[in-house]
Amino acid sequence: MKNGKFFGIGLVASLVAVLALGYFMFAKNPEVQATGILFEGETYSITLKQPITEKSLTDGSILIVDENGNKAKVKFSVDKAGTALSVDGLKVGKYTLEIKQTAYAKNAKSQQEQSVALEVVRKVEKLTTTEDLKDYFRAFVAQENAVSSRFNDMVVEESAMSMENKDSGSGGPSYSTTNNQVEGIEEGDITITDGQSIYTIVDNKVVIVDAKTMHVVKRLKVGKDIYPSHLMMHDQTLIIGYTQYVETKREPYYDGKSVTKIAFYDVKDAKNPTLVREVGHDGDITSLRKAGNYLYVVSSRMPNYWLLQETPDVELRPSTYDGEKETIMPVDKIRMLPESNEPNYLIVSAIDMSNVKSNAWKTESFLGNSGQLYMSENAIYIASMNHYRFWPAMESTSLEDTVSSTMPVNQNDETTIYKISIDKTAVKMTAKGKVPGSVLNQFSMDEHDGHVRIATTEGSAWGTTANSKNHLFILDENLKQVGAVKDLAKGERIYSARFMGDKAYLVTFKETDPLFVIDTKNPTAPKVLGELKIPGFSNYLHPIGENHLLGIGYDTEVKMEEGSKEPIVYTKGMKLSLFDVTDFNNPKEQQAVIIGGRGTYSPVQYDHKALFKDSRQNYYGFPVTIYSPTDEEDQLKYEGTGAHIYKVTTKGIELAADMIEKARPGEQYEDSYNVVQRLLYIEDELFTVSRSKVTSFNGKTFEKQKMVGF
Repeated sequence: MKNGKFFGIGLVASLVAVLALGYFMFAKNPEVQATGILFEGETYSITLKQPITEKSLTDGSILIVDENGNKAKVKFSVDKAGTALSVDGLKVGKYTLEIKQTAYAKNAKSQQEQSVALEVVRKVEKLTTTEDLKDYFRAFVAQENAVSSRFNDMVVEESAMSMENKDSGSGGPSYSTTNNQVEGIEEGDITITDGQSIYTIVDNKVVIVDAKTMHVVKRLKVGKDIYPSHLMMHDQTLIIGYTQYVETKREPYYDGKSVTKIAFYDVKDAKNPTLVREVGHDGDITSLRKAGNYLYVVSSRMPNYWLLQETPDVELRPSTYDGEKETIMPVDKIRMLPESNEPNYLIVSAIDMSNVKSNAWKTESFLGNSGQLYMSENAIYIASMNHYRFWPAMESTSLEDTVSSTMPVNQNDETTIYKISIDKTAVKMTAKGKVPGSVLNQFSMDEHDGHVRIATTEGSAWGTTANSKNHLFILDENLKQVGAVKDLAKGERIYSARFMGDKAYLVTFKETDPLFVIDTKNPTAPKVLGELKIPGFSNYLHPIGENHLLGIGYDTEVKMEEGSKEPIVYTKGMKLSLFDVTDFNNPKEQQAVIIGGRGTYSPVQYDHKALFKDSRQNYYGFPVTIYSPTDEEDQLKYEGTGAHIYKVTTKGIELAADMIEKARPGEQYEDSYNVVQRLLYIEDELFTVSRSKVTSFNGKTFEKQKMVGF
């Protein structure tokens, strides 16, 4: 199982290497035509290996012809070096740029004639008709066709795990609540309790367990082929969020799409849940948030716009749902995000939970982007990383032949932030801003005293061309930058972030774990107060009082292996660090606890909702699966799976409960169904929840009491 993880990483790396090799082979092959895509009115630019003469711009050595072979009226220009050629005046259509051998200054025999296929597409600034919407997506169809031909139909999708980490105030006095990032803003989870029953997602059902009798009272199946992903409670209403794949037939084509649905169940009698209402909108569910009586549902949807090539009448508008009724959103209700540059929708719906049966399900759709989500009391912020662009970007190259500068280029060095203001069920996009770099997760963002704080990493921290640097930006309510701390920990990247009052805490890593303490009290002049470097890194930071932080991550070991130019970093056991930041100028690691060896892991390292908190006893816990090293290189020994609970105070970290089920003889790996996913408490009882069972423990002695299997 462990080796499988490394195999997956290696496979992706191999595919990337294949693509890179294909790129260089393509660039050196004069028979292969590059394809450039640009919007009408923009300048097309390419970089040439050999300089051309200024005379070639007018003597016919360089020309552009349309798809009928007619010479197009355009304006050529070239820089002083003769290597940067620009073209202006292209109208919507398909063209070929031809560069003859006589155009080059040296007229090198090795320099062959070049031809570059160009396509100019209409840029949609505003949506007023369905044709506008189709034109918006046609640009992406053209771009993807160009990329497909260029890379011989090989595609590598780069996915980023959304690591949601969180902080909230203490749990309720009688039972657990979800570990939320912002106090008062609840988030959906996979296991919840109302103080009487435990609700947990197991495959395609919501299993309801009576906490007193420890009996399963209901296996709630929302529908066929439905797999719930988010649970939440409002008074005596169970909220279930899920994404369902729906196949539709709209003559003359078949279509399929993901639909986000929210089912509301009355659970006054938990044994007999009653469906009150089901609503939804198109897309894959991204987040479920609740502030007081108001529920907000966010999803992302990429329509099947590639069907435009075969069926001009394909439906590209998103739909909303109320029970069995589907309503296609009119075009004039779809808002284009400023500088829209992605073929997908961000869809936000809201409902007043005070009367879920009859209150309106209100939906807003924004075209052009999606990304990491942070929510405050007044707004939803979306941090969108620009992964690639297909319009021209001047790009130098050392390749031997002409290379179009419209090759897809990595644009992860810029994040666009959208502010969607919320007022009860009213949702409105009110501001946009930009910052260099990309965000790690929702904890990279924060709203405080009317300002937005956002931490980013710019560049790459790995490889021979590592050039990363880290920043903290402070923006006003209109998302305009008012202050910044830039260029922290060059060559490293951010692994975790936390904001507490006027202070920001950032953990970066490559070989050691620097913890930065940043003062943001003056938004226009934030400054680094202190820095601490220790081995390992923290994936998640959690406040302990006002002057301490609990860091959860990994211990590491740095080795220099034979033949390697850079040291190699190996993760070892899980690491808990108690940071004392009482003296902001001199942060200290007050205590460190190492759990297991290499291969040990916990979901809390990438999902903040896996953190258990009981503020009555200062208990903090999490699921954990433990491995240890063996005498054989690259071999791990499975020790067991379960949970740990620690008493964490400003004085230190103390193990309160070791709730690990030891590995049975011959058992080499954990059973995923037995891995604890969540811990919670009700009164003086503690519960661990896995996909196969709920186990109860005495909350004071931690002695096992009862177990109910699913």
